[in-house]
Amino acid sequence: MRYVVTIIFLALFLSGIYVYNTTRFQALFKDDFYDDICYMPFDVTKKGEKITIPLKYKYKTCYNLDIAVPDKDIAVKRIAGPGVLNYRFVSNGRVLADGRTFEPNRRSLSFYLGISTIHILVFNLPFPGAGDDLTLELEVLEPMTFLEPYAGNTYCKINPDYDPMFCECYNKKLMIPQQAAGN
Repeated sequence: MRYVVTIIFLALFLSGIYVYNTTRFQALFKDDFYDDICYMPFDVTKKGEKITIPLKYKYKTCYNLDIAVPDKDIAVKRIAGPGVLNYRFVSNGRVLADGRTFEPNRRSLSFYLGISTIHILVFNLPFPGAGDDLTLELEVLEPMTFLEPYAGNTYCKINPDYDPMFCECYNKKLMIPQQAAGN
């Protein structure tokens, strides 16, 4: 009888560890799950502007690349326009994926705590084939001219994009094509 109780307890304990480590549990119950892993100045109104971001993350999930503007008008008035960035994921001196971000779209805007965000790309971390030195390089190919009133006050923001209710990314239509991600 003692062995049966021990086996049941061990099974429950291991099941608890498994559930605790799922992305869904982390998204629902961890206060820091949706914290930004990057929030740095990046002027997307200037052609040729570049930025390199080391990608250090805590959770294995999909992440959203956004342009953030500390003003409600962008999201509230649904202001969007042309603008494209070139992205490159680099690790161990190799380019793992490169391409262009999606153009800003009125359906890809959000507003939270006084900051409008423009969602332009979604990708998974850990990145396929990447080592510990993964970086994201961004370059402005086509300036986001609709943000010119905010020139010098735009930011690159990266945070988790996971929807625990459906166990998928909120903005999955902005996901990097799988062939570009090394799959």
